[in-house]
This record gives sequence, structure tokens and C-alpha cells, in this order.
Amino acid sequence: MFRKTVNGDISDKDFKKILIPFNNNYDKFIEDYIMPEVIAFYIANSFYRDAMWKGSFKQHYNSAADVINFFNEDYEKVKIEVFKLLKIKYALEVINEEPLILKQIKY
Repeated sequence: MFRKTVNGDISDKDFKKILIPFNNNYDKFIEDYIMPEVIAFYIANSFYRDAMWKGSFKQHYNSAADVINFFNEDYEKVKIEVFKLLKIKYALEVINEEPLILKQIKY
């Protein structure tokens, strides 16, 4: 469905009823699916290319998040998913968070 074009601001009612739920749903999608993948890829890519400097998991997390300007996510929730992705997809286990120490998993 396409909404009609309006000239000017939308009403407070439409903002609360339509735009806030839309934005919340979009943010949830980014937090649930995009950010864990982006952060896991960033960490794995820097690890395997020997481009990782010593730092905490949170520092590497924030560096990856800075690249795409996303800061409203639930850090703990995304962290859990990142750890899963690193292990399952990239064969990396987080041994320590501060400083971040990774161990390559041999299958």
C-alpha cells in the first residue's frame, strides 16, 4: 500500500500510529539480523587478514557499529548473536572479551 503524498508535516496521530511502529520494526530488524552479521564479519575479517589490533570486544564492536552509524541496539543481545556467528560461520571462539582474544576452531 502506498500512502498519499501530503504537503507538509504529518499529523501527530499518524506519526504515532504509523511512523513510530514502522521505525521500531525497522530498528528491530537491524538489531536482530543485520548488526550481528556485520559485527561478526568485521571481527572475523580483521582477524583472518591480520588487521586486528589489541582491544576489547566492545571496542571492536563499536568500531564495526561506527562504520554504519547504528547505536540504538541492545548491546548484550547483539553480542550473543555475534558470538554465535563467529563460532558457527567463521570458526572463531571468543576466549576473552577484554582484551578480545579469539581462538580458531579446527573442525
